[in-house]
This record gives sequence, C-alpha cells and structure tokens, in this order.
Amino acid sequence: MPDRPRASVILATSNGTGLGHLARQAAIALALGDRGDPVIFSMSQALPLILDLGLRGEYCPSRHLDLLPPARWQHYLADRVSALVEETGAGVFAFDGVWPYAGIAFARRALPRVAFVWVRRPMWQPNANLDALDARHRFDLVLEPGDLASAADRGATARLDDVVRVPPVTLLEQVDRLPKEEAALRLGLDPARPTALVTLRGNDPDGAAAAAVRAVLARPEWQVALTRSPLSGPDSGSGDKRVVHLRGVFPLASYLAAFDAAVIEAGYNSFHEVLHAGLPALLVPTQAAVTDDQTARAQWAAEQGLALAAPDDDPQQIGEATTRLLAPDVGARLAERCAQLPSQRGASTAADVLLELSTNFRQHRFPAQERKQMRRKSLRMLKSRAVRLVKGTGISRGRASGSNPPQEAAPTVSMVAFADTITMAELGQNPPPEHLLHGASDQYRTVRERIADTYLGPTDTT
Repeated sequence: MPDRPRASVILATSNGTGLGHLARQAAIALALGDRGDPVIFSMSQALPLILDLGLRGEYCPSRHLDLLPPARWQHYLADRVSALVEETGAGVFAFDGVWPYAGIAFARRALPRVAFVWVRRPMWQPNANLDALDARHRFDLVLEPGDLASAADRGATARLDDVVRVPPVTLLEQVDRLPKEEAALRLGLDPARPTALVTLRGNDPDGAAAAAVRAVLARPEWQVALTRSPLSGPDSGSGDKRVVHLRGVFPLASYLAAFDAAVIEAGYNSFHEVLHAGLPALLVPTQAAVTDDQTARAQWAAEQGLALAAPDDDPQQIGEATTRLLAPDVGARLAERCAQLPSQRGASTAADVLLELSTNFRQHRFPAQERKQMRRKSLRMLKSRAVRLVKGTGISRGRASGSNPPQEAAPTVSMVAFADTITMAELGQNPPPEHLLHGASDQYRTVRERIADTYLGPTDTT
C-alpha cells in the first residue's frame, strides 16, 4: 500500500441525469474530511468536477453505456466495488441513487464486515419506483437526506420508518461563498446590474427557458446568467450582451451571491441551495424527473411563501411569474421568508452517522427476505443470459474472482487503457478509459487489470 491514509468511507453514486447524487456525496465527503478519508466512486461522467474540489475518487462506467450485457455488467460492478474496498480499507460503502444495483448486493455478500448504506433521497412521486424500495433490505442502513418540503411528501418513502433521517444535504454547507462583486466578476457578469439566474433545460425558442429569459430582458436594467448542466451539449447562445452563459461553473453554490433572483428547476439540490441562500426564486418542476416529486416540492414552497412556482409546460405562465419575481417587493418578501429557514447541517450530520457506523459495525446479516430476493435476481439473470445465448451472444473466456459472472463473451474492443487522471472529455469517449484511483498501489492496478481483462478485453500495460 502507498504511504497515505486509508479510506474509511466510500461514497458511491449512480450516473444520474444531473449532478444531484454527486453533489450530495461530495458534500458528505467534504464534511468527513480527514476524519473519514473519503473516496468517491461514481458512474457519472461529471466526476472530474468533484475531484477538482480536492477529493479522491474513481470512475466506473455506467450500465447505460452498453459496454457489457446487463447481467455481466452487474458482476463487473461487484468486482470493482470489492477491489476498491480492499485497496482503501473502507469500513463503509454508501450508495446514493434511486435504484440500487444488483452488483452492489453481490459485493456486499463478498464483504461481510463492511457496512453498506443506501443514501436515498425522499420526495418520490406517488407509485414511482416502488420495486426499488425492496432493495433497502440489502443494506445495513438507509440514510435519508431531509427535504424542506417533507410535509408535502406523497411518495412511498414517507411511510417508511426503517431509516435514519438527517437534515437536507447540499454543498452550500461545505463550500466557501464568494462575496457578490467577486462572484459576479468571476462569472463575467456586470456587478452593477441586478442578475437573474436561469437554469431551466432546453433550447426551444418557445420553451420555458426562453420565456424566462425574455421576461428578464424586458427589464432593461437586468442581466441574465444562463447555465446548463456540464453534462449537456452546447447552448444556442444569444445576441443580447446582457445574456451571459455560464459554462462549466461548479459548484454554483459558491457563486450564489452574484444573483438577485433565480428561475430554477425544483430538483433537490438547487431547491435547497437557493432557498437556504435566501435567493428569491421561481421554481419550475420538470416533467423529465421520473422519481423526484418536483411538483409537490414547488407547490409546498409557494404555499409557504418561500418561492413562486409555475409548470414547465406553460411558457406564458413562466414568463408572467418571472416578471412578478423581479418586482422589488416580491423579491424582498421571498428573501425575508427564506431567511427564517433553519441553518442546514445535513452533510455534517450524515458524515457523523457514517463515521460512527464505520467504527462500530461488525458484520451484516442476510435475512430470509434478502436471500429470497437474491435468488429471484439470480434466476432473472440466468433467464436473460439464456435469451442472449440463443441469439448468439457466445461464451466468455474467464471469470472474475468472487462474483460468478455469467459466462457471456467479452466485447471485442481495442486494448483497454488505464488512467489515474481523467477529464470529462475522456470519459465521454466510447469506451472510456478504466479510471484508477490516484495514488493506488501496484497491487491494486494488477487487480484492476485482471478485472478489465476478464470483462472488457486485453489491457494495455505499456
């Protein structure tokens, strides 16, 4: 092992459609600091943004990249998790995502003395993702980041009591916030103008984002900061010099003082960051959210006088609501109401819970219900494998240690490359390089090469 602290907590995330999972785990990692020596293990191609915060981490390709057949990918994931736990000496593996993968359960069975935690955000849409809730029995603890709008929670998680609930978890608690003028200058904004932040998705000239921008530009003294997720493509741009495009700005929580109003989606992270920062906001729940009940969250905030709300399928209503938001008396009233919210300590509280678990956990048990679920999962995978074999998928060359992967053929690819530093552009390649934890031991690299050779093809050892 290299001469460095051993990680006690691995904070894992699914790929996600945005940065929510990554941002929450990064906040907890920063709260852990030297106490927990955290490592981020993520399937999101935005991981390099988190590593720029000074955190250690490793990328794992998502199953959605179709690099492997689904069943085989689950075993690849299990071997990746097991290898990283062995390398870091982690006592806790905490996964943030709405659908826990079977590969995580496989890894848990191979690591009986490591505590497995599901970090599961609340506020699920009614009847959404119900099958995933059975996965809670395959974890030693379910940790639920709180939601300010919990009183409006209509989803299945609201009825569960086998969880440890903590206050809302966001990066706002952990990052330094720049003063208004400095933040504006760094973003290329005119500090003398009031600024509206618009983070709605879409380039449709008749859509929600465009309606919000037009409403802001109708006020000649205002300017617009228009941002898109770093995972999105280039935006269309605007000829108006009062529109400033924010590209690759992360974490936005550090720059919130630059803005005087915000038109945002009602997702977990942006909702809590903006309201706790006291920024007058128009919340626009997106229909693209599959599990997250953004509509209930936005309606609750509007009823509490914390924000305005408008549906994303009604651009006219969004434009009108944006105009109201910019009125000085409305903005002042919303900011005053937000200032009454309690300070958030969710990341620190979650870090304390994970540290205590890392210290005191001895061994997990496998109740009868979990064993039954795992048998059903294995049967489904065998059936899936049989279908692919009939279609000519073929037989593989080898087997990974400890997880019994289905013997399907590894894909024909060029030599698998390894890298211990990566960029978002490199992770966007197909296939992406196999990312190696920076500072990892030679033994770990050997194990990772063996895993890659088993599942992905020959490795480039030059």
